[in-house]
Amino acid sequence: MKLIDFHAHFLPRLDHGSRSSQVSLSQLSLMQAAGVDTACATSHFYPQEVLAKSFLEARNAAFDRLLEVLGDTPRPRIVLGAEVLICEGLDQMEDLEELCLEGTNVMLLEMPFSAGAWTGRLFRTVSEIADRGIKPVFAHVDRYPPKLVEQLFDMGLTAQLNADSLNHFFKPKHLTRWIEEGQIVALGSDLHGCAEDAYLPYTKVCLSLKERTNQIMAETEALLASAVRR
Repeated sequence: MKLIDFHAHFLPRLDHGSRSSQVSLSQLSLMQAAGVDTACATSHFYPQEVLAKSFLEARNAAFDRLLEVLGDTPRPRIVLGAEVLICEGLDQMEDLEELCLEGTNVMLLEMPFSAGAWTGRLFRTVSEIADRGIKPVFAHVDRYPPKLVEQLFDMGLTAQLNADSLNHFFKPKHLTRWIEEGQIVALGSDLHGCAEDAYLPYTKVCLSLKERTNQIMAETEALLASAVRR
């Protein structure tokens, strides 16, 4: 089974995930030790704060900095992407497709944390993004009210869970149900920083889910079939 971390923040000095190239190197070492085959670099993209072109230039520069310190150090393959915060009208962004995971039409899309922001217009924005041929996968849906998330699932869309949401003896029933129903197509560490135990939740959950991990990883691998893996 190939482990894929679909959501992690490890590019140096691009967001709050890693303050330096050395931190990024330590993060990738944690992933390598856990047996991760592929890691998606999904730094935050806030459309109200930065243009996509500027973000992509900064992302590529951060990746180049990382390569300088990595050298021949064993590491997972990396897929460059973004964690895109949705806002009303995001579907109108001209170069939105550039924020998909590189080489794919798959976008990690973050919904608002305030339930009141999940308006009818926001759901229409989600629908219009999908109509553009972009395949949204919603980030860390374990953090949102289940009834709102299920409205996304009713639209035929899928999601990613953060591993730490399942790192309990009694797993939340709605999360288990979403996995069983095939609505969860990826797991992520949502890694920030490089504490020694920072990656343990991801590793423990992948082991505890057993066959369900295989099911999810197969779905993730299909999403990344055309991805550029660096």
